[in-house]
Amino acid sequence: MKEHVDAISAVLRDLTQDEARAVYELLRSKLPKHSLEAKWNISWEIILDAIERSQDITQRGVRGVIAEAVFEAQVLPRLIGWKKEPLNGEFPYDFKLKNTTTGRVITIQIKLQRTESGVPLTKKGFYPRQTYVVEVQRTRTGIQRRGKKSDVSEQSAATEVQTRPYRFGSFDILGVSMQPLTGDWTKFMYTAESWLIPRAKDAHLIDIMQPVSAVPTEVWTNRLDIAIEWVLSGEKKVLFDIAKAKAAYASEREQDRIAKAEMRSSARNLTKIENKKSRE
Repeated sequence: MKEHVDAISAVLRDLTQDEARAVYELLRSKLPKHSLEAKWNISWEIILDAIERSQDITQRGVRGVIAEAVFEAQVLPRLIGWKKEPLNGEFPYDFKLKNTTTGRVITIQIKLQRTESGVPLTKKGFYPRQTYVVEVQRTRTGIQRRGKKSDVSEQSAATEVQTRPYRFGSFDILGVSMQPLTGDWTKFMYTAESWLIPRAKDAHLIDIMQPVSAVPTEVWTNRLDIAIEWVLSGEKKVLFDIAKAKAAYASEREQDRIAKAEMRSSARNLTKIENKKSRE
């Protein structure tokens, strides 16, 4: 069989583009369609064309699903001692893993590194270098009302609860696909969910825009097994102390301002001395 394949490959290499297209169409007719092509009764080329012409928010959603698929196909199989559990229904996480020895369960939420106009979004100012952004909230928005209905106004009697934000305790590990930065779909950064930054007005909710490091740090790792160890250890950390960083950044800027003022003062004094010498 190998000889036949080698002979056919040699012929295919010499085909013109039109001839190659004809052979391709013949092979497509002999091979089974992808299950989605069959379900939607449309070719994969049309599906890709539709995605390409869609808005950025739609493409981000598709890329996010691709990140999940790559994580499942290429990252999870390399994890030793853990088995992926089936998910039936909607959950605040994408994957549920069970330790094959202890039975301990770990849940993982996968997000795609945030971009703007196709460019990875960075955190500047008081953030360290190589700090980027990941958006941690549900794609779909919604409001859930709790409380008793009122004869006058249901909305006034009920408590509105935003369903798009994640509440702390929704999952164990946040995995971030760094493909927009690296160009490699297999590159992920991981951290513990409990270390994420809370919202300023509600500490029970996870802040939407989280800083993600492009390199391993004390709170970010590029190895899933290490992230699992962090969660199992129960260690308490903070992904990023904004108040402390702001204070340090302000202090650094003030020191720079003082240093520049002293340099200008020294330069003026030196100029005065040189002018005085020239007059003498």
